[in-house]
Amino acid sequence: MKTYLMAGLLMLAVFMVPAESKTPIDSESGLNSMLSQQNADRLLLVAFSDNTINSIKNTASPTSYRQRGGYQSSTWSERITNQIADDYDLEKLAEWPMTEVGEHCVVYRVADKASVATTIERLSKDDRVEVVQGMNVFKTKTQSSSSNDPYFRLQANLQQMQISLAHGKATGRDIVIGMIDTGVDLNHPDLAGQVSNNQNFAEDISASFATDKHGTAVAGVMVARRDNSTGIMGVAPDAKLLALKACWPDKVDAMEAVCNSYTLALAVNTAIKAGVDVLNMSLTGPQDPLLTLLLKKALEKGIIVVAADTGSGNTSENFPASLKDVISVQSIKQPASTPGSLAESISAPGEKVLTTLPYGTYDFISGSSIAAAEVSGVVALLLELKPDLTVAEAHTILQKSKITSKEGLISGVNANVAVNSLCESAHCGHQFLSFAQFNPL
Repeated sequence: MKTYLMAGLLMLAVFMVPAESKTPIDSESGLNSMLSQQNADRLLLVAFSDNTINSIKNTASPTSYRQRGGYQSSTWSERITNQIADDYDLEKLAEWPMTEVGEHCVVYRVADKASVATTIERLSKDDRVEVVQGMNVFKTKTQSSSSNDPYFRLQANLQQMQISLAHGKATGRDIVIGMIDTGVDLNHPDLAGQVSNNQNFAEDISASFATDKHGTAVAGVMVARRDNSTGIMGVAPDAKLLALKACWPDKVDAMEAVCNSYTLALAVNTAIKAGVDVLNMSLTGPQDPLLTLLLKKALEKGIIVVAADTGSGNTSENFPASLKDVISVQSIKQPASTPGSLAESISAPGEKVLTTLPYGTYDFISGSSIAAAEVSGVVALLLELKPDLTVAEAHTILQKSKITSKEGLISGVNANVAVNSLCESAHCGHQFLSFAQFNPL
């Protein structure tokens, strides 16, 4: 079924080694034009089925497949791409095969004299086209604060989720978390060796990676090293991270960042191809047809997808958390929150959480992006104990791990209780508290 969507604004929900292969782009000027926020409202992302994707052996002649960086495009797709450009007076900026869903994707710019809305409407009726949408732009919002007593705050946060007790049974060993975000400080004392691989899908406009703040903060929450006599400890310290940069700082040294449908689609496709166990997407915004197609494929392959939930209740502006089977996570602003929307959602601490920042530093960060990262870490713990864990099972375990006090306050996901629910059948051999026995501090 064809799908189309006008360009909209998406936001990351945080108060938020260069790439091995080049981005599949026709020219540097085309890339900069495509990634520029000023040009986003005139860009279209078009996808059509290509049955030759994934059917050509690596030994195929280069005349039948044309290389674009680390990607390949069939001559048939090239022909359709050019025909569409000619038929609708479009300028082709980039094209690449979305290997995991068998679609060939193209970014076009609509001529200044043409109406974007009319062009989308016309393309949506073209039998060659599966998906046509505007180029959605993502932005980050961040909120940080300093403190003279960081470790006390940190210990309170860990105690709330009972991370230390959970680590007596699981630490995320042999689990790979895919993180789609900005770059990460790979040499941070608490992150050194934690990132197994990384790729930058916006390197021509943002070559930075290690100095990016938002991704470094989210990474620290999930996989910061433990027992290294330095800084903090992540929720899943023995898990490894696949860091995929699809967003770039809005300004030099800014926490705020931008990304779009194009870079995010490349990152999701790469995560699926890499076979990550968990996919963390600390972002939210309007529905995106191409990303929906890719995320459904990820879920179909057993990847557990975790996304930030703003808690606004507006499903049209809460993507990808609103997508069926994606684990959506809201932030608890206080140690315990009153029942309401949080009672039905997955929730985790998201207020002033101490985490990693570039140059070996730390700060307190708030937002549902942080809460989503915490839950991704807990899912990694569960997957260590049960590698074939389904998203439905994970969701049930996370829901049941939430603790409600005698006063009726909800304290959010408890990692220890969640892990213990699997230990009961796995015979972990550790003393643990049942759901009924545990009372929040």
